[in-house]
Amino acid sequence: MKYNTKINDATAQTHSSNNGTHHTHFTHLITFPKAAFTLAEVLITLAIIGVVAAITIPSVVQKYQERVTVTKLKKVYSTLNQAYQMAVIENGTIDQWGLTLSEKDEESGWYTEETMQSFYKFWNVMLKYMKSAKICTYEDDCNLKNFTIKSLDGTEWNAKSRVISILLDDGTMLTGGDINNADCNSDFKTSLTKDVCGDLKFFLNANKSEYTVGKDAFIFYMTKNAIVPVGQNGENNHPFATHCSKNTNYKYNGYGCTAWVIQNENMDYLHCNDLDWDGKHSCK
Repeated sequence: MKYNTKINDATAQTHSSNNGTHHTHFTHLITFPKAAFTLAEVLITLAIIGVVAAITIPSVVQKYQERVTVTKLKKVYSTLNQAYQMAVIENGTIDQWGLTLSEKDEESGWYTEETMQSFYKFWNVMLKYMKSAKICTYEDDCNLKNFTIKSLDGTEWNAKSRVISILLDDGTMLTGGDINNADCNSDFKTSLTKDVCGDLKFFLNANKSEYTVGKDAFIFYMTKNAIVPVGQNGENNHPFATHCSKNTNYKYNGYGCTAWVIQNENMDYLHCNDLDWDGKHSCK
C-alpha cells in the first residue's frame, strides 16, 4: 500500500523572515511543556504570606490607631482652648466663676453636692462656646457606664461613676473640671503651669468601662487664661521622663503624656524607653 506523501503546497509553504529563519504552518502543532507550581510550593508560599501578615498587620493597625488618637487629642485641645479663652474674655478668669474646691465625701467616696454644683457651673459656662457638645450625668439616658482608670503601667488607681460627662460630636468625651486651687494663685510645683486652678480629663471613647491614662485618656490643666496639656518640657509636677513610661511604677503614671502627644504628634513612648524632650522625639 502506498501512502500519499504529497503535501499541499498551500499548507507546506514556508515563510522567510528578515533574519532568514524559516517557519512552517505546522509549527503551531508542536507543544512544549509549561512551567507550573506544585501544590506543596503553593502551600509554602501561602504559609509565608500568613506569617508575614500576622507579624506586620497588628503593627500597622496599632500605628493607625495612634495616629487617630493624636488627631483627636489635638482637635479637642484646640476646641477647648478656643472655648476657654472666649469664656475668659466674656466672664473673667476662672477664679471669678464662683467655683469651689472639688471634694469627695469620706464615707461614700462620691463628690459632694457642692462639688457637683461647681461642675455644673464650669460646664454651663464652657458649653456656650462648644455648640456641638452635650452634657450628661449619671441620671441621664446617655448610655454611659461606670469607668475604671489605670496608670500606664497597668495599675488601677481610680474607679467611679461618670457623674458629669461632656459628649462631643466625634464620640469623644470630657469629664471633670476639678478645682484643686480655687484662687489659682499657686505655681502648682512648676513655673510652666503657674496659676493652675485644676484639671479636666479627655477620653477617646464615651462608651468604654476602662481607660488607660496616656493611651486613651489624657489630662489637661486649667490655668487662669488657658487650657494647658500636662507634661510639658521642664514640668516638675508630672514630668514626661517618669510620668509617661511603662517602666515606671507610679500611681499617676501616664499623666505626663498629653503635651508629648500634642507637640511631637506620636505615642512612641509606648514602644521605646529612650525618648526625651531634649533628645530623641521618636523611636526612629
